[in-house]
Amino acid sequence: MKTKSILMITFLSLIFFGFQFSKNNLETAYIPSNAGGAGAGKTGAPGESNCTACHSGSAQDGSNENTLTVMDGSNPVTAYLPGQTYTVMLTMNSAPTKKGFQSTALTGANNMAGDFTGGSNTQINSANAREYANHTGASNSSSTTSWNWSWTAPAANSGDVTFYVASNAANNNGGNSGDVIYLSQHVIGEQSTSSVNELLIPTLNTVSFIPENDEIYISLNAIIQDEIHFSVVDLKGNVVYKRSLGTSSLGLNTYNVAIPSDMNSGAFVVKLDVNNQQLTKLIQVVR
Repeated sequence: MKTKSILMITFLSLIFFGFQFSKNNLETAYIPSNAGGAGAGKTGAPGESNCTACHSGSAQDGSNENTLTVMDGSNPVTAYLPGQTYTVMLTMNSAPTKKGFQSTALTGANNMAGDFTGGSNTQINSANAREYANHTGASNSSSTTSWNWSWTAPAANSGDVTFYVASNAANNNGGNSGDVIYLSQHVIGEQSTSSVNELLIPTLNTVSFIPENDEIYISLNAIIQDEIHFSVVDLKGNVVYKRSLGTSSLGLNTYNVAIPSDMNSGAFVVKLDVNNQQLTKLIQVVR
């Protein structure tokens, strides 16, 4: 009888500790599978799913959350030159503690537009003849302010290119709940053949912020006299300051433009509108 009691206690103990072991493992075994980048095809582009395939909840409009800028050196561009390589910069405006993204670029026929090359904080994967830029395991935290990767534009006559972006503002709970997925589309046109007007616009030499004077210095060369309109735009597309710089002189023109004292520090695009064309330069205001 005593032997049966000992066996019963041992059996019940094994069941109890086995249950506790299973319970603890269920509570701790979940590891976010996409912390180092999602599987291909999660951008919300035509024929694709998005991050809600792995994260609970519904996708939100990301037009005010995702800021994608195509850069030629330090100059933002709104039209690409076929075959040229650009830097793509993606920023989440809410700056979440944990975050991730995936992006692809497609032509109007929904074919891959050009080629992607990863940077120090992005990686590239591919599937079904499309390429995808993703965050890395080291770039899904608040220490990364933006993601960058290289894009080689497609061949001539490819037309408008649409960048599809899915971003994840994660809550860092170690699970797939409570995250917010943002979807957005960003269109860049193909650069047309230079017109006569384009040949008459000034050549922009230098644009820089002078912190000790709280002003923006501009240097340009002009081959005709024309009215120049100056504006400062934040990365959300909001004009924070604008004014006329008057009529340019032939040859070298320099301007020292004081900016409002209440303008925050950060990255801004300086735009010069002249002869129905735009010259742009990305600057960093540090106060």
